[in-house]
Amino acid sequence: MSAPDPAASPSLPLQPFLPYPSRLIVETSSRCNLECVMCVKRSQSEGEGDLPEALFDRLGPAFPRLESLVLNGVGEPLLHSGLEAMIARARSSMPATGRIGFQSNGSLLDSGRARRLIEAGLDTIGISADAVTPDLFASIRRGAEISSADRALAVLDAARREAGAGRLRVGIEFVAMRSNLAELPALVSWAARRKVDFILVSQLFPYERGFAASAAYDSHLDAALALREKYRLKAEALGSRLEDYRSVFMKFTKQPPELELTRLVNEMTAEALAQGISLRIEGLLERDDQRAEECSRYFAEAARVAELEGVKLSLPGVVPRSRRECEFVEGGSAFVSWKGDVHPCYFLWHRYACYIDGKEKLVQPRSFGNLADADILAIWQGEAFSTFRRNVMRYDYPYCFNCGFALCDYVEGEQFETDCHLNEEPCAACLWCQGMFRCLS
Repeated sequence: MSAPDPAASPSLPLQPFLPYPSRLIVETSSRCNLECVMCVKRSQSEGEGDLPEALFDRLGPAFPRLESLVLNGVGEPLLHSGLEAMIARARSSMPATGRIGFQSNGSLLDSGRARRLIEAGLDTIGISADAVTPDLFASIRRGAEISSADRALAVLDAARREAGAGRLRVGIEFVAMRSNLAELPALVSWAARRKVDFILVSQLFPYERGFAASAAYDSHLDAALALREKYRLKAEALGSRLEDYRSVFMKFTKQPPELELTRLVNEMTAEALAQGISLRIEGLLERDDQRAEECSRYFAEAARVAELEGVKLSLPGVVPRSRRECEFVEGGSAFVSWKGDVHPCYFLWHRYACYIDGKEKLVQPRSFGNLADADILAIWQGEAFSTFRRNVMRYDYPYCFNCGFALCDYVEGEQFETDCHLNEEPCAACLWCQGMFRCLS
């Protein structure tokens, strides 16, 4: 299938086809002073370091048209001694409406650093906080206490009032796990009392096999779950249960109720095939709905509290959506590692292992060049990166984590070549574009 021509397709977002990026996400440091239990650093082993300021300057040609600059990756941005200089360099060239921000654990923030960041031109900062119960917070953000996040928010609020910098937006970033879901409504109230402007909630992306069960979601698509509910009601009307199918489908001789259940499941599978819905049938029929119901309940309560408190709350999906929408490609984003390599998205930024429903996927980074060899516009406009963005916009990918064959030889290994649709982009195994994660942008 040929790539779409943006000139002939006015409905396609414009940013991927512009001659410059609209958003840059720049890893100023891959070092961190904490050991958070859900961090990608527990899986990837590519070394640590800080982005040289000379490489940061190679981003300069993109600044005059940049809508957003986010200065963080897998590390703690405040560990980079040149962070303020980078912010000031970008602010001097960016449009007045351009945003500059980063996420931080806040433990290194004091009043002097907060004041210097604001003076340099910072306008958005998200402080990581995943619980309000002190012991739970400390068990997740190992090396920090809830008091460090509390102090960071107080310092930021005082600094922006002192500077008269109403432009500075302060927020909270929360990673939802089964262990801390119940904390979210209380955290919204806690954050509101500390005058935060926004709260970003992201689902957990497990980077260790033993941590996969901590996710508050599974890989079954919304369309697959809707189809399952349709046939669950049909089975119930016949006095059967879909989850009993596993115990009867291999029987040589089936009783009439078992034949009816088999017929229903075959009918559901045929309807899924006709509608192009990807099913992982065994896991779907035996799915534990309590996990998703619990997540939905706490998300709904958090949304209610946020509305009462006047805090902007951004929630992820509870289940992966069938309609793909890559906010990175569609938003015209480029990601820069601390080594100066240019990547397309969070998913393909580093080398790591990830786990969904117990299935392991080894991910290798996809780089289109290094800032030591060319500036950002040359890399952005290069054939490799341009072709990647055009191909992604077709969204012609299977749903690997929802597939009955998952994970197959096409995508299981680290040295990915193509998926079963013969795409050379490893996007079929990505959950970012299915609404499960929220990030500072």
